Amino acid sequence: MSTTESVNLASLKMVHDELVATIEQSAVRLEQFAQDRNNGELLQNCIEGIKQIRGTLSLIQMRGVDLLADELLNHITDITLGDDPTTDPKLELLTASFFILPRYLEYCSQTSRGMAVLLIPYINELRQARKAPLLQESYYFNFTPGRISRKGLPEPVALPEDYSQLVRRLRHMYQTGLLNVLKNVQAKASLGMMVRALERLESATLGSNLGNFWWLASTTLAAIIEKRMALTKTRRLLFSAIDREIKRFQFEGTAVLQREQDPQLLKELLYILALAHSTSEKSQSVLIGYGVPPLSYSEAELQRENEFLKGPSANTIASMVNVLRDELHSTKNILERAAQGGAELLNESPELLETLKKIADILKVVGLVVPSNSLRQEIDKIAHWQATHSAIAPEEMLQVADTLLYVESTIAGLGNANLSDEKVAQINALSRDAAMSNNQIAEAEKIVIDEAEAGLVLVKRALTAFSESNYDKGHISNIVGTLDAVRGGMFVLGLPRAAKVLAGCMRFVDEDLLQGEQHPAVQHMLETFADAIISLEYYLDSLKLDKNADTSVLQIAEESLQALGYQV
Repeated sequence: MSTTESVNLASLKMVHDELVATIEQSAVRLEQFAQDRNNGELLQNCIEGIKQIRGTLSLIQMRGVDLLADELLNHITDITLGDDPTTDPKLELLTASFFILPRYLEYCSQTSRGMAVLLIPYINELRQARKAPLLQESYYFNFTPGRISRKGLPEPVALPEDYSQLVRRLRHMYQTGLLNVLKNVQAKASLGMMVRALERLESATLGSNLGNFWWLASTTLAAIIEKRMALTKTRRLLFSAIDREIKRFQFEGTAVLQREQDPQLLKELLYILALAHSTSEKSQSVLIGYGVPPLSYSEAELQRENEFLKGPSANTIASMVNVLRDELHSTKNILERAAQGGAELLNESPELLETLKKIADILKVVGLVVPSNSLRQEIDKIAHWQATHSAIAPEEMLQVADTLLYVESTIAGLGNANLSDEKVAQINALSRDAAMSNNQIAEAEKIVIDEAEAGLVLVKRALTAFSESNYDKGHISNIVGTLDAVRGGMFVLGLPRAAKVLAGCMRFVDEDLLQGEQHPAVQHMLETFADAIISLEYYLDSLKLDKNADTSVLQIAEESLQALGYQV
């Protein structure tokens, strides 16, 4: 079961700018307080800002950020005025949280999903500072371990030594490995020793609830080794919790064999095992036995998303894209003049090569090696033209222009993607034709959406004029054609549900508003029809953020048309 959740992009968009402004304002006040530790007004203003942030986040019901805001409030109210050696680390944690909050909101906007598990490390840093229990990794994992189904168990073997001696020895083996893991010494080998101890405990307790627990624990630790998963603080605490279970078995003996295990401990182990995406037969058997549905992401993917949160913001990327576009525009003008007036004009623009080199360097820095290398080949060619004053063949100039168009398309793609390793790899893997095609398609889709929005604005104006003119049909004589044009745009974008809604709108206007006598309740009908148009507008606005936007908002339009007697 995934711990991701869909996000209401429209609601987030409505509050996003104000929310980010409040976060930035609170961060500024915190920075000012750091310079003036006796200014209680600055501290109180920051506290009020955090309260406002928490209230807004609760309103749009985004998991994770609301809890982070709660921890921020708990943390800042613990700060005292004046010089206090404990204040500096508290301020550092608050500053880090103020950085990650807007980045996470941006992440949700770009990916159209919430992933609260990404915020657990930041929440735990604040909880640890106030000595509160840490959240487990599985905190947002919506799964409750039930009765296990385990088949094909071998028969228990008679033990040559009693339980107490065996468990004491195996616990010593486990603790030896655990101590090295906690010290980060020979971690892989030490984990292997811990797995061995748990497997031996499992074989000694086959068929019991405790035996199933050792089976789960050993498999999870083996998956951590297999996938080289990070040994985080919460995972080290988990290893210690397993040791406490061995200790209980050591001192209480067979009385604990059939005792039910802590469901939170089971859930944490199962979550990490699911996160590993191990393909081993034993891992699959455990997950199936406990009935754990697959996670939609792996540990590696989670780490990539974390890197994105720490990376440049959308504003930074947008600024970089604008700078690169301006530089490319100037270089294209220079080359166009050279193509028309001769190669000697290149010598009149000595800044050309430096500009192109700067663009290539920036592309390389952000990881776009392929377009950077393509541009460098053209730089060498232009440098040769400048040095030799040789004539430029038209086909050679076209090749340079083609490369610049490819680079421009790649840069345009950056504006719609984060700079994670995965996204950069995807851009690098695109061929020239694919990169330019994707950019042209994206531009065309934007134009279609803009035209559709403009069409709906015209429809609303016509309906308003129709109402205010005592229902003069001349004001609405053209809106069927306008709606039909918008419907065509929906077909072009591959949005059949929206197209069907527009077809219903056309039928209502044609059959009810334009034909025959006006209905006595025409004003009420217009209000209902306006609901459908506004729903379509809302949907088109969502498409600007995500072309795979949730179509459920169109249900409002469908219900409105149904109330008017037109089933969609």
